[in-house]
Amino acid sequence: MKKIIALLVTLALVISLGGCGTVTTPSSSAPSSNTPSSSKKITIGTSPYPAWYVWYIAKEENLFQKYGLNVELVYFPVYSDSLQAFNTGKLDLLNIAACDMIAPYNQGVKFKAVMINDNSNGADGLVANTKFKSISDLKGQNVVTEYGTIEHFFLLKALESAGMKESDIKYTNMTVNDSGTAMLAGKVGAACVWEPSLSLALGSKDNHLLYSSANTPGLIPDLLIASDELIKTDRKDVTNLTNVYLDALEFYNQNPVKAVADMAKQADVSVDVMKQMMAGSKLFSVKDNLAAMTVKQDNYTYLPYTLNDTAKFLASVKMIDKIPSNPADMLDPSFMQEISKTRKDFTPPDTKALAQK
Repeated sequence: MKKIIALLVTLALVISLGGCGTVTTPSSSAPSSNTPSSSKKITIGTSPYPAWYVWYIAKEENLFQKYGLNVELVYFPVYSDSLQAFNTGKLDLLNIAACDMIAPYNQGVKFKAVMINDNSNGADGLVANTKFKSISDLKGQNVVTEYGTIEHFFLLKALESAGMKESDIKYTNMTVNDSGTAMLAGKVGAACVWEPSLSLALGSKDNHLLYSSANTPGLIPDLLIASDELIKTDRKDVTNLTNVYLDALEFYNQNPVKAVADMAKQADVSVDVMKQMMAGSKLFSVKDNLAAMTVKQDNYTYLPYTLNDTAKFLASVKMIDKIPSNPADMLDPSFMQEISKTRKDFTPPDTKALAQK
């Protein structure tokens, strides 16, 4: 346990700046080629969030070459740096939390979300000292998280589940990374944090989980966005890139030991820690993508609904000046629709079950 905590501490600090078997290759309908379909190098921004490490399965297993893609994965230890890079045209695609699409969209950055990587399914949580047995016990207590972020929104939803509002607690603004470290050190009583800060905070026997994103399915989606320029000039490459990610998920299904090792290598953590980090992500299939993007529902299973509700929160805390009139305009489901015609769908890896092996 001490070794795992030490590894998590190391990873958190960086952010603030089974069995063996035969390795098999996932099947798909895409052609195999060693010649890039485009002479242009395609850059994809990634950062330390579990589901985005799936791209490093693709890198380690040479899945980009299968489609003739010339790809550079640009890793940003500080997530906000990746947002700045994409918004200023330095990246072709970016892995992004859905909530962080809204401000640049309002500001005129031209992009579309072409794929949902995952929904947080336990990768975000409200952690408290064990003396607080329920969310209701936090009335009048100091609770920390980062103002205006998805964790702040998540905190409000957690409080709402207990019939409470922000005014019922003593809210204190603290970065998510600092919140996790403060919880581990016993300096605060409760905090809303995401992985790996969540596992970091739960590394103390004095802390426990009161509420997690598993209680709010669809509230916290993570997406792949592509610049309008790339979509316009290299549409086939965008389609192939989404296929690469799906191939990586199939490889994860068929070769979980090797896949987790591929991801752990980039994250610079042990395989066991990587398994636990991934356990909080519900990975998305083609069918899952299409349902979330196109099947209208008045709940968080429908991505435009989630974006609209998130935009209302961001406007309420003055992080954006207007709510987009049609959040669906940020999405382009046509790539998944095209892929669904030729690719057999599959069940994504069960990350919670794999974490127990």
